[in-house]
Amino acid sequence: MSYFPNASNFVINRATFVDNHINNGRDAIQYLSEYVALGATHNSGEQYDAPKCHPETRKQLLSDINQWIKEPDKETGIMYLHGPAGAGKSCIARSVCEEATYPGFLGASFFFWRGSQNRNNAKKLFTTIAYQLATLNDVLAGYISAEIQLNPQLVCDASIRTQFQKLVVEPCLKFIRDSQESQHPLYHVGRGIIVIDGLDECLDETMQLVILKELAKATQYDGFPLDFFITSRPELHLQEFWNTKEISSVTQFILLSNVQGTSQDIQTVLESGFSCILNDRRFKAALRSVPRPWPPLSSIWKLVERSSGQFIYVATVMKFISSLHHNPNAQLEIVLGIRDSKNSYPLADLDLLYHEILTRVEETERTIKVLGYILAI
Repeated sequence: MSYFPNASNFVINRATFVDNHINNGRDAIQYLSEYVALGATHNSGEQYDAPKCHPETRKQLLSDINQWIKEPDKETGIMYLHGPAGAGKSCIARSVCEEATYPGFLGASFFFWRGSQNRNNAKKLFTTIAYQLATLNDVLAGYISAEIQLNPQLVCDASIRTQFQKLVVEPCLKFIRDSQESQHPLYHVGRGIIVIDGLDECLDETMQLVILKELAKATQYDGFPLDFFITSRPELHLQEFWNTKEISSVTQFILLSNVQGTSQDIQTVLESGFSCILNDRRFKAALRSVPRPWPPLSSIWKLVERSSGQFIYVATVMKFISSLHHNPNAQLEIVLGIRDSKNSYPLADLDLLYHEILTRVEETERTIKVLGYILAI
């Protein structure tokens, strides 16, 4: 279709054209899909093989979260998990998504990431959530598409407040009002869950607060069928906002550093990782003469202590030790040989580990280029 038939000899700069000729619901959802950050969903290609909780870790925490998700008459419509970098928040969020998918509780997910232009802002947050909801239920998709047919600019040029209201809140309320007898899995016992991970990775701090405010407001609508599981670092501006009545009155907070059993969970992950290395035929020759048990329990305890509760330390250690280009035992000795940090900063030992790894890089020039690219993002 031409916007200006028979026109010639003119130029339009910096324009946004919206095609208002959306003829049916299928066209509307197709149009919506063009403004979706599919890489932000928990099961997207970008999230392929992303780490999740080891099946023998975080058991009580995940049980508590799942119990909250399944509770039909919650006192709070938001559960907010916060903790420092590297504590495993995204792993927990992915595990929550997986465990909520098969019983039919998961409505949508969005994983912010500051390294992606599609995922480090809120422009596609609610279009992505609306699209996922539309793919779960044809009736709900009809309500969403009706809003888009009335105003296609909702998708590409509306504020996130308007997008949330018109593409998520109002369609869901209409769906519940007109489909009280619906047995679709999304509304199993009347509730669905939206998972939003890494809110602090949204680069606009003001927008982070706008998102929280809109979610909190939605949970107070009578009959609104969605709850929200959110994770982030405990940034100061977020902490201050949590203390306001409009957020605290509808939110259950979990401080990850207060969760019991973290050290035992880290030991479990380490033992599992070392067991995989021992059973890997590619390392059989390299480890043939190494005394058993390998590694000794004292070495594992030392790594647990150095981790300071940060699973990212454990993940980095295991990647370093399991390098196919090196002897795992020699790599472990390098890690254990790093002097203990005297700094009380919880990630000090991780800093020392990164420093040691970088000093041993063989392709220095290439590594510098990669690090420069990462820092420029």
